[in-house]
Amino acid sequence: MKRTFIIILLTAFICCLTVVISLGLASEKLITSINANFWAKDSFKVSPDNRHVAYGIIEGNKQYVVVDGKEGEKYDGIGNESIIFSPNSKRVAYIARKGSKRLMVVDGKEGKQYDSMSAPIFSPDSRRVAYMARVADKKFVVLDGKDGKQYDDIGSLLFSPDSRRMIYGAQIGNKYLVVVDGIEGKLYDGIGTPIFSPDSKCVVYDAQVGHKYLVVVNGKDGEQYDGIVTIGGGKIVFDSDKFFHYLVRKDGDIYLVEKELH
Repeated sequence: MKRTFIIILLTAFICCLTVVISLGLASEKLITSINANFWAKDSFKVSPDNRHVAYGIIEGNKQYVVVDGKEGEKYDGIGNESIIFSPNSKRVAYIARKGSKRLMVVDGKEGKQYDSMSAPIFSPDSRRVAYMARVADKKFVVLDGKDGKQYDDIGSLLFSPDSRRMIYGAQIGNKYLVVVDGIEGKLYDGIGTPIFSPDSKCVVYDAQVGHKYLVVVNGKDGEQYDGIVTIGGGKIVFDSDKFFHYLVRKDGDIYLVEKELH
């Protein structure tokens, strides 16, 4: 009888072990508790690695950001849609308001105050932060906490794939230029969005001169055409570190232009 009971227990143990092995062990870890009465729903963000969460809380006339259950400093306002995680999921940045001024909060540390600012971006390696700020009627880029030159307007900011460089478009009066690593390019009647080559060594963008259009490669003007195709999904595309292509319009026809970098 005793031997039979032991065999039954052993059989039951083996069956349970088989189920555990087939299903795998699961664990749960509390990340945060959300009070639905104060939660700003449009602010909720999940980190790229899907292990962390951040969101805004509204309590009376104050707002603050919660990251993995840890409450941040309270402000007069939070840019809910500005909350972002770094690519490596270890850092958080967002816009906060004190009175009529805006400031950037990165990893809980406050930056300078400005009249307004754009949402922040992290570099691919997560080490650098950049955003556009405005004081009065002038705009400028704040890179790693340092103010850049002021312009009438500023376009989208872009870090290079290796995180070492930055480019953006800017406006002076009715002219436009591209700023590469803080150095201004030529003035044009119009410019497109600049991009980096995959190896981060080359900067390319389309530009307008009068009624003609061209592609600029590392500050050098290319051949002029009736147009560079940027509508309907048209754009400059890198095929590798050394080769890129784009579509142009000439005499009513569309041509494919393929270029090799030297």
